[in-house]
Amino acid sequence: MNSLSLSSVKVLVVEDDPDNRIVITRLLIMAGVEAQSIAAIEGDARDFLDRTGQEFDLVFLDLQLPKKDGYAVLSDLRADPRRAAVRVFALTANVARREIERCRGAGFDGFIGKPIDGRRFSELLRRILEGESVWMED
Repeated sequence: MNSLSLSSVKVLVVEDDPDNRIVITRLLIMAGVEAQSIAAIEGDARDFLDRTGQEFDLVFLDLQLPKKDGYAVLSDLRADPRRAAVRVFALTANVARREIERCRGAGFDGFIGKPIDGRRFSELLRRILEGESVWMED
């Protein structure tokens, strides 16, 4: 996987909890990353991204969304040839081993447990941008 630079990477945060959305978006911005956050994706993720007219290098995707869970959103993204290679990282407070393994099997590129540790986030982001698949349980 090619590494991405902080100055050029675009990140989409899909999170329905406003506090969590603010925290991760601020952490990304403090790291120098262009980040956009949305409350949730209703319907097909491909349709949503087509409407925004934007493309993203990374997606941080909450698994527990109100209308369509993160697994279904990931499936939408992977089904779109233009976006199949976008790196998608699961976000969830459910850090049970079974959930992590389910994320691996579903095709996520990594797993980040909530709450996100701001002290560890810059190192985590560096590893992600270098192309690592990060699977953090806590």
